[in-house]
Amino acid sequence: MRLRDLLEDDELGLVLLSDAGGLERVVRGVYITDLIDPRRYLSGGELVLSGLVWHSGPEDSERFVRALVDAGVAGLAAGTARLGHAPPDLIAACREHGLPAFEVPISVSFNALAERIQWRSAPRRELISAVAAGADLDRVLRMAADDLGADCWVLSGAGWVVGGTADLPEETRAGALAEFARGRLPRTWRAGDPHVLWPVESGAEPAAAQWFALVSGDLVEWDEHREAVATDLGTVIALVRARVDEARRIAGRSVEAALRRLLEGSSSPTEVAARLETAGLPADEPLRAVTMGVGDAGESTTLLREIAAATGMASVTAPLGDGAAALFVDEPDHLADLEHQLRRIVADTEAGLGQRRLAMGISDITAATALRGALDEAAYARRLAEQRRGGAEVVTADELASHEVLLASAPDELRRSYRERLLADVRAYDAAHASELLRTLRVFLDNNGSWSRCAQLLHVHVNTLRYRVQRVEELTGRDLSDFATRVDFYLALRLHEPS
Repeated sequence: MRLRDLLEDDELGLVLLSDAGGLERVVRGVYITDLIDPRRYLSGGELVLSGLVWHSGPEDSERFVRALVDAGVAGLAAGTARLGHAPPDLIAACREHGLPAFEVPISVSFNALAERIQWRSAPRRELISAVAAGADLDRVLRMAADDLGADCWVLSGAGWVVGGTADLPEETRAGALAEFARGRLPRTWRAGDPHVLWPVESGAEPAAAQWFALVSGDLVEWDEHREAVATDLGTVIALVRARVDEARRIAGRSVEAALRRLLEGSSSPTEVAARLETAGLPADEPLRAVTMGVGDAGESTTLLREIAAATGMASVTAPLGDGAAALFVDEPDHLADLEHQLRRIVADTEAGLGQRRLAMGISDITAATALRGALDEAAYARRLAEQRRGGAEVVTADELASHEVLLASAPDELRRSYRERLLADVRAYDAAHASELLRTLRVFLDNNGSWSRCAQLLHVHVNTLRYRVQRVEELTGRDLSDFATRVDFYLALRLHEPS
């Protein structure tokens, strides 16, 4: 709770002596003392309660306040039983050193004030103690739900329900994801019953890889106590998330080095299979490889782990090159459904990508002994996905039997050279004469060289179309009646189109 919360509590009747611009400070405990220098017993963030027994003059106030400031306390609550009021020199010292201070009326005991603070802090202590003792997420959510009087869930921006105290309807899940993608949590959202979305600070990027809490039920009176519990719940969930992420990283590290050596040719499939066993994946079952890029390798790995978890299938994820790779091990029937699941999850995820573009490649189903080929397939599929225009693209190994994979796998310099050799003069002519030769060529080839259909789509006479095509031939020295030439230009135009 904050110092301001105490000041605004009418039952306490505290009188502000010095705000020092610090009323938003969080109170992290209570310490009652009449020592003139109690700093050895303070750890910072406490509200110090003192009956001022130590006070005999201005020099004592200076010494006492300086000790509290050095210890980093949140503030001072001065009792009036001994002196009848807070002495002016104490108030002056608090203002000089920037220490918020209150006067406690004689009708309010220090015990009552301490109990009020401890009551507000109790949910956090219980939740943190439970996590420290090894409680899982469902246990933590049940504890919070009992205190809130409402059901609680944790959702990932990738769309999966991490945990909860009840079944979450699909409509509510989808709506919560849409609200989460809007940002600016906490957020109240009404879908039948009121719902509150609460942030979980984990530092995960992009937003689609983050978790958030969802509270639903009879929330007509969302009071300070419920807000405090929700805040504490967000903190505790972050601790659980850190524990989960560390376990994921350990599993990933056991596989990452083996994958790199496999691609370099310095490791055998047998070694990788052993690493999969170490990571808890059965190496005698078929697998599919998935590679993904979004932002840097760290962000790609974090998000792919969330996406993999959302499938509910056994998997391990590790950074690989400038992106990340995930291996899914399961029965063939389940692996066959992986593409459908990943496309659905990526669609849920897209709103949380911000300005990032996601490119994912999925291999065919294969044995662990053929993992090298699966990784290559997934890498080529990802490269093809990167050439497409959408914000989130998924390509499978089935799509590799296409000219697109040849374009995607060619080195950038070769692609650029090929494009420029065929189209540079045409593009320069368009720029100099405000003509549309490139567009005409694209429409002409997309319609298999049909003069009438192309002229109709371009809204020009067939003779105008013939003139434009002839001009392209003159500029390039190529004959567009030749099938091989048409293929060359078609490929160059695909390279020319902005991704």
